[in-house]
Amino acid sequence: MLSLVAILVVALGEFSSAHAIDLTDQRNRKLTFSRPPERLVIIPIPAPSTFMAIDGSEKKIVGMNEYAARAMQEGIAGKLFPDFRQIQTGVTTGGDASNFAPNVETILALRPDAIFQWANNSDVIGPLDRTGIPVVGMRVGSFENYVEYVRLMGKIAGREDRADELLGKQQEIRQSLASRFADLPPAQRPRVLYFNRTTNVLRVSGQGTAQDLAIQLAGGQNAVGSASSISTVTIEQILAWNPQVVLLGNFDSAMPSDLYRDPRWQGVDAVRARRVYRVPLGGYRWDPPSHESALGWLWLAGLLHPERAQVNIRSSVRDWFGFLYDYKPTDEDIDGMLFLRENASSTGYDAYRAR
Repeated sequence: MLSLVAILVVALGEFSSAHAIDLTDQRNRKLTFSRPPERLVIIPIPAPSTFMAIDGSEKKIVGMNEYAARAMQEGIAGKLFPDFRQIQTGVTTGGDASNFAPNVETILALRPDAIFQWANNSDVIGPLDRTGIPVVGMRVGSFENYVEYVRLMGKIAGREDRADELLGKQQEIRQSLASRFADLPPAQRPRVLYFNRTTNVLRVSGQGTAQDLAIQLAGGQNAVGSASSISTVTIEQILAWNPQVVLLGNFDSAMPSDLYRDPRWQGVDAVRARRVYRVPLGGYRWDPPSHESALGWLWLAGLLHPERAQVNIRSSVRDWFGFLYDYKPTDEDIDGMLFLRENASSTGYDAYRAR
């Protein structure tokens, strides 16, 4: 009997060791899990849906940011992950999408095995570190930061192969677009301005951001010039930049019609040429870095350079949704993702209709 107990103890120890996870997060802190975490709280906005796409399910997420849930509610995510609405969303102290201060009491009540949080600000990650629950620090800003935390998610989900496959497919699209527009001179690259916010405050993305990367890959140039990161600007500054294309992001309710009828914008080339577009919303927003970023790059390339890019965005959506979600979207699904009705009066958008 004792020998049998000893064998079981050794076997269980070997099983536990085989399933242990060692990783270094994006603040260079080492974390060890004796077994894969089963209950996760994910505070950064773009991360929950990306984790779901890697893991293949929403089941492990017990808490997520309200703004992430809002994007999923407004998009097609209800068809992809029907139970995501049961995930607790009160994991921050509230306010707008820029508030990542954790609601520690709510988080503790969820009994998470691990918490994902932005590591750029010690004020939002420090209170979580003091709980004793493992906290996976993530970095915000560039697409390269996204690549690193996708690999962390792959480890935690036990799906490193899946994470690598996702990153590989995105890299293929990135290289293809970079090659396609490599010889395009600056004079043929439209000045593109991406708005993180437009309704009550004007916030744009500058150099080094994921939106800047998307503009470059799609054969454009960022209208902000040398301005870096995300900046709050005035209408006077926008008039001085005079963008030829304007992109309205999904952290705001603004639509092209709002700019077309606003007297303040009538001197902007993008408005006069009706080249203002609402960025699509699929399983998640296409403007920040996510598992659907390649679709955003292709969508924009098709608008900026339809002949050179030769993008069939509807076919690309179907291919990527099959890979990401094992889901075949209908034409109606795709119309909604592309904001076909809202973008209908903008130049060139008719090419994205179903044929």
